[in-house]
Amino acid sequence: MRTLYVVTLIALLNLTGVSLGSNAAVIWMNITPGARPNGMGEAFVALSDDATASYWNPAGLAFVDRENHEVTFQHSPWLRQLADDLYFEYLGYAGYLEGWGGVGGNITFMSMGEQTETEEGGQELGTFYSYGVAVTGSFGTEVAPGTAVGAGLKFIYDHLYYGTGGTGSSFAADLGILYQVPMEGLGLADYGDFSLGACLSNLGPNVSYGGESEGNPLPRTIRAGIAYVPFDQKISRLRVVADYSKLLTQIDDGLGDEFRENKWGMGAEYWYYDLIGVRAGYLHDTEGESTISGATLGAGIRYANFQLDMAFIPVAPSLQSSGKYNKKFSLVVRF
Repeated sequence: MRTLYVVTLIALLNLTGVSLGSNAAVIWMNITPGARPNGMGEAFVALSDDATASYWNPAGLAFVDRENHEVTFQHSPWLRQLADDLYFEYLGYAGYLEGWGGVGGNITFMSMGEQTETEEGGQELGTFYSYGVAVTGSFGTEVAPGTAVGAGLKFIYDHLYYGTGGTGSSFAADLGILYQVPMEGLGLADYGDFSLGACLSNLGPNVSYGGESEGNPLPRTIRAGIAYVPFDQKISRLRVVADYSKLLTQIDDGLGDEFRENKWGMGAEYWYYDLIGVRAGYLHDTEGESTISGATLGAGIRYANFQLDMAFIPVAPSLQSSGKYNKKFSLVVRF
């Protein structure tokens, strides 16, 4: 009989800023992409105005830049204190089709690293590589002035082990809505812009590993958020955001426990002359086995059609001896 000595995703992700929540499968899908939103307390659902919109809220694609296409690539080394081959990659796209709306998509990849396979007695049999990948296509359109809806479809593949029952797959949908409050119509034009957003993500059947799907639910999540832009000028621009999210997988605790098991974040982004941006926020996550709470930090620099962003996200206290933050880096290209 063979035994796998694998550092499981549940242990890896639940301790590092990714909510576990009721034994959901493919938990790596809850890693939030984009150094920009991560620097703002992992809050972006009511903004979603760049190439990460297909993850945060596909309705935001209706309001992306109509003059340029945007591609973003994010690299995140993950838990370097445990292994050097754990990392998360995200490739996203957003563009606008005149008369239709915004289109977008993303490819996410999670490397779980090389694992050692042993017999029950401890004899090593060799190594194998574990990973997960998801491909998403999304569309968002304005259905009324300032009101947009969006949807995304995705395919998910999880490769934990090469043997029978070691690989799983599923498909899912995301649904979103974004509402831009008509401040001018309310006589509040001098007070900036305000928007509300919500998204249901990963709605689909359980992941099937070797034909067995029972007990392998997707990390189905509901998110809601607000965004406020007090000023947006050539010299300077400020955005303030706040999000609340809740995993919907196997909600069976009492109302009080469910209310306490959630994730929320808030933050702000300031740009000076579209050259240098700074971000800060706060994240509080009680959905996993270990509460994750602390400040998020980020910065960005833009030159011509290129933008480089970085963010620092807190990890669980039990892992802070090797550093208090996970690091995320994004490269954005507009064309």
